[in-house]
Amino acid sequence: MRGSPVRKQVLVIAAVALVVAAGAVAWYMQTQRHVGSILAQGERTNLLLVGHDGAGSADGLTLLSLASEDLVFFSIPAEVRVKAPDGRVGPASEVFAVSGPSEVAATVADLLGVPVPFFVSIENTLLSDWIDRLGGITVALTDPALYTDGSVDPPLRVEIRSGERRMDGPEAVAFAVSPSLPGDSGLLARQRALLEALLDQGARSQPLGELRSTIRAAYPALETNCTLEDLFEVARVLHDVPAGKVRMIALPTETAVIEEGSIVEPRIVETERVVASSLKGLDLLTPDEVNVAVFNGNGIREMASRTAAYLRARGFAITRIGNADSFEYSPSYIVVLTDEAKAWVLRDALPPNEIRIVFPETFESSYAALRDYVPVGTDLLLIAGIGMALE
Repeated sequence: MRGSPVRKQVLVIAAVALVVAAGAVAWYMQTQRHVGSILAQGERTNLLLVGHDGAGSADGLTLLSLASEDLVFFSIPAEVRVKAPDGRVGPASEVFAVSGPSEVAATVADLLGVPVPFFVSIENTLLSDWIDRLGGITVALTDPALYTDGSVDPPLRVEIRSGERRMDGPEAVAFAVSPSLPGDSGLLARQRALLEALLDQGARSQPLGELRSTIRAAYPALETNCTLEDLFEVARVLHDVPAGKVRMIALPTETAVIEEGSIVEPRIVETERVVASSLKGLDLLTPDEVNVAVFNGNGIREMASRTAAYLRARGFAITRIGNADSFEYSPSYIVVLTDEAKAWVLRDALPPNEIRIVFPETFESSYAALRDYVPVGTDLLLIAGIGMALE
């Protein structure tokens, strides 16, 4: 018996619908393969890690920026002045104390100009316990550390020479959060050393299953908007990422002395450069695009020539070498003639010295004395002042 035309039409439509549905399911499974993963948010995912003392004080802020095979630790001083979402200006630690980690993440996003959709806030005791379960960690220092440990009574003055030092959990936490004393390598340098040790001796060296168990046990004590699966994915990246794909970066800052004490301010132009290269993957200025005239401003024999040779070896184009109008410049100065961004490229290339970036209109008398000696096409004047030291 032959089927009716209506029934055949229904069967054809049903078959077509099944094919379309199967194709839709296959497409959905393919395109949504990573949905639910923290890495599905884009090429990079930014997660703010906040360490705190359990009493409302943030000790450390680190932006963890990760892709499937690339990792950036971006350290941020807890005392850096920021503009909170409500418009108030003050230390980032105050934002945490008043509004919690979610608001700090929004503040850091505004500061750096990148999205920070995720945050994890962890109490120091959890970190200390994990380090003890690892059997302690070995922290490597390139410079001496000198700080005061207020976790004991009376507080201790702690001195650690450069090299390697084995630490248990409480020692490691005190090392990473205690206030600096003169001669210290710096708080961010200590935190970076601890992060490197935890990554190498904790996240990478532990079996992934054991790392997941640690996260599962700690999860109820964390304040976070990440799911447990999100943190498992972060653990996988930390565990698998090659050492050569890990970058440790600190927010460029400067400390200004005021009547009430001191404040820590971000260096805006330099921060933009660092964020663009490390978090946004943008091409930036390179030394071969920067033309520099070098002047001796301290009277040390051949200072301008040696400085010029130092810069040439790093790719800068030198347009002139000579003496400044005085040998009493202190500190050293970079005078911007074209693009300010080029001044930060030059400053980054020089060894740590006190160097001020100025403009002709605010450096008028000194610039006027040198202007006739500056060739056309020069971007920057570098006046090597008292204290300038080359490696």
